[in-house]
Amino acid sequence: MMKLLYVMLLFLLIACEENRFTCTPPELSKDTLSFSTQGGIDRVSVSNSFWWLTSYGFTKNGCDEIYDSDTDYCVNNYCSHRGEIIKAKCSWFELQKTDAYTITVSVNPNETNQERHFRVFMQAGNCGTSFTITQSAK
Repeated sequence: MMKLLYVMLLFLLIACEENRFTCTPPELSKDTLSFSTQGGIDRVSVSNSFWWLTSYGFTKNGCDEIYDSDTDYCVNNYCSHRGEIIKAKCSWFELQKTDAYTITVSVNPNETNQERHFRVFMQAGNCGTSFTITQSAK
């Protein structure tokens, strides 16, 4: 058992070696989009064009329509890489990659007494970043 613990510790030290794996995620113009109960539209700008939205969380949070570049959606809208999430329609919000540097978020009015939260995850190579959508309760 102790040998296994030492081996795991050795791997952890090697993986954490300074500059062994450099990762610089893209910078976001905002880390939180805050909406009132009325909802609205806001945007997040991304510092470079090498990023994509990840599917993490969408299917578990009432997001029943997720468009990627394999769909007809791309015929009339911005799409870049095959298989990349371009748009998600969720129970209380929609988000869309509107160009290589922008995500547009549209939030419906909140008729509930619950504050809403959703974290959007993005990937850029081996790096990840995220921003949060929040909405006030009624």
